[in-house]
Amino acid sequence: MSFDRLTIEDDRFLINRLIGQAPRNTLVREFFMNAQESAALASDGQKLVRIFPTTIDNVKKLTFWNTGPGMDATDLRIATNLSASIGKKMSLSENFGIGAKVSGLTVSPAGIRYRSCKGGLVHQVTIGFDEEAGTFVRFAYEVEGRQEAVFDVTDAVRGSADLSYDWTEVVLMGEDDDHDTILEPLGRGIRVDRSYVPSQIFRRFSAFRPGVKVVVDVAMTKGGGRGETGRTRTLRTLQDVIPQLPNAEVVTCPDTGVNVHYVHDPKHPNYSHSLSALANPATSSTTFCALVHKGERYDFRTSTKWSAVAPNYGIPFGSTVLTVEIVSPDEMALPNQYRDALTTVDERSPISTDDFAVKVRELMPEWVKEVIRAAHPPRDENLEDLQTDLQKLLDEFRLPTKTYAKSIRAPERTDDSDAGLDEATAVDAEPVDEEEDRFLRGEGSGGQRATNKKARKAPEGAKLSREAQALERAPTIEILVEPSEIDEKQMKSRAGRYYKDAQTLFINGLYSAVDRMTAELEVHFAGQVEGEALRGIVLRAAQRSMAFRVGKATCYAISKRLVDGWSLEDLDKATSPESLSLAADDYRQSMLTARKWIAAELKAHGFATDETEAA
Repeated sequence: MSFDRLTIEDDRFLINRLIGQAPRNTLVREFFMNAQESAALASDGQKLVRIFPTTIDNVKKLTFWNTGPGMDATDLRIATNLSASIGKKMSLSENFGIGAKVSGLTVSPAGIRYRSCKGGLVHQVTIGFDEEAGTFVRFAYEVEGRQEAVFDVTDAVRGSADLSYDWTEVVLMGEDDDHDTILEPLGRGIRVDRSYVPSQIFRRFSAFRPGVKVVVDVAMTKGGGRGETGRTRTLRTLQDVIPQLPNAEVVTCPDTGVNVHYVHDPKHPNYSHSLSALANPATSSTTFCALVHKGERYDFRTSTKWSAVAPNYGIPFGSTVLTVEIVSPDEMALPNQYRDALTTVDERSPISTDDFAVKVRELMPEWVKEVIRAAHPPRDENLEDLQTDLQKLLDEFRLPTKTYAKSIRAPERTDDSDAGLDEATAVDAEPVDEEEDRFLRGEGSGGQRATNKKARKAPEGAKLSREAQALERAPTIEILVEPSEIDEKQMKSRAGRYYKDAQTLFINGLYSAVDRMTAELEVHFAGQVEGEALRGIVLRAAQRSMAFRVGKATCYAISKRLVDGWSLEDLDKATSPESLSLAADDYRQSMLTARKWIAAELKAHGFATDETEAA
């Protein structure tokens, strides 16, 4: 069949645009991947990748070096074209042939120097941006009276390099001759940690190619060696150090084939570092959550980013000692153009770790749950009464769970409501003050509403109907009082954060409204009770009443699922930390019931106050 193949009319524009839009953060991944793929083709025992500084005119330049099949002049010329590779399969699911050159030239327009030894001969080529040409080129050098882009440098490197086996070396020149690409590998003015390069490799790759050893110069690793060069540390993967950790387990989802890898990586009892970091001194190792596809991690979340979302994965506490890897089958996903994210195969829709949060919760082994329970901070406060009252409030809306809502008929609306009410209709709702008063008195756990009617007992053996069992549950309340815990959940200057998938509501016990309410309550009771004893009870009252206000606002927001015209985005906004903070700020509505609760607590502790005597 004859055809007329499409070509590129303005290849210079396309190349400049491709490089100009490339992300900087894929630089290390691309050059390391090329290096390890080549090293994997070397003989057993000779599969080596080295990362070190090369000094050129007294300026340090980032260098990737590897064993494996070398390249001659022809190979180097082909390899430095875009969409070209030597000895690799090119496809959407394998190798693109553009990654290292595109991301490299984005941060190193002054040049990327390639040297390769093949059969005892070493050839060199340098690619970069040429101002006169207005595009990216192979730089021409004067060699024996001629202008050449690819030339023989064997005699120049003899004595400083071993020519008895094949190897390839890539040096990033940066933005100009004075650019130190060890100190600032991502560009001038972009400072990174000293161990940035090995840490990026550790985070991105869950495994190296079989048999490949990776060593990094001490000048680029954490720990001792600052200012030194010439000594190296071996870089290991997490899989390599797992035998030195307390526990790890892979659980397979039978429906999707997805593997969830749970890893317990606690801090060393005598050091501030995690056990994996101590076992892998070339890099900074912390717990994280990530997607793994063909040995590479995507959507990598660590530190506060991991702690902030961990409750949705069933880990409300313990994210600093638990790592979760979600390993997808090869056929489930494809990397995007720049390999910095995964997409579905058919629709090319983005895939994130959040898409698997439910699976992480469902497949979680019991030992992981025990780690979470052990990480739960000790609490003196019993919030069962708060939970019970919030549940009663939510039950009034007869709100089904998301999963059950699809299988039951929604209650028919009355004629009055067809006009469109702005809130879900509650049944026999009681005044807010009585609800909060009952909660603060600690009477909610008794299971009886504040009413004159006597509770009727169901026949022995009765149980909740299937519909009642499927009603939405009130969120679990967790009051945080440690600044580190509040920072982990990204709640600074926020009263609460609701995790709808995990049905957990975290309360900032140090929120400003607590301070304001505490100050006013202390003034009210001043002189009646010794200060320290009073302060603790007053603080508890302020935190509990704020938790109730925020919890109540959350329940009302949840109930909006029953209201036509409320989208998922609207519901998320209603339960956002900002919206919950507004509910928390209205603390004066709670002052009367808080004073009653404090007086009752003081009386229970043997203190007499004006209010208790008046009562």
